[in-house]
Amino acid sequence: MGKRVFDFPKSVDFIKRVLDYATDKDSIILDSFAGSGTTAHAVLALNKEDGGNRRFVLVECEDYVDSITAERVRRVINGVPSAKNADLKAGLGGTFSYFKLGEPMRQESLLDGSHLPEYEALASYVFFTATGEEFEPEQMKRDQWFIGRSRLYDVYLIYENDIEKLKNMALTLDVARKLPGVQRSKLVFAPTKYLDSEFLHRLRITFQQLPFQIYETFDKLTAKGPDN
Repeated sequence: MGKRVFDFPKSVDFIKRVLDYATDKDSIILDSFAGSGTTAHAVLALNKEDGGNRRFVLVECEDYVDSITAERVRRVINGVPSAKNADLKAGLGGTFSYFKLGEPMRQESLLDGSHLPEYEALASYVFFTATGEEFEPEQMKRDQWFIGRSRLYDVYLIYENDIEKLKNMALTLDVARKLPGVQRSKLVFAPTKYLDSEFLHRLRITFQQLPFQIYETFDKLTAKGPDN
């Protein structure tokens, strides 16, 4: 017989009653100790019942988070064939994104160029921060600077984790014209740009400077010299 992971799991019906009383149809519900994922189940079930658009954020630090917590949410959304409840059996619908936190990007290391993040790590960070959507690394095309497609944009990251290369990188007219795709708007992250607003508008580009001041700090370090 398998070991019980949760001795006292929360009741879905109880959490639904709490949410029905304490939230409105557009609330965001945070559960910092997600456990088996009952809160997500209750949110999806209540949305199914009353047509709400509640969203949930679950946080779980234990190693069962993918195999139990996230897996339960997947099944609740897609359907549980053995369930007695007809809605649950067919699936409650909805979507969710599952993220596993990695090592923190420490600002002091980013600023002095001593430990720049790998391309994929920074791509994941800027894509989710800018779009709120899940980053899918298999979509990346490094040779085109393409890191993913959101509902509104094709997203690009012009970056190398090498300070010497990075200080010479920018969104130029030549680079902009080589970005693939004509029909969709583009969101481009780069250390800097050499294009004015008119050209950006014409090429359907929204520019975002990378979230750290590489150049300024690098120039300060260079001005001091190695012995200062």
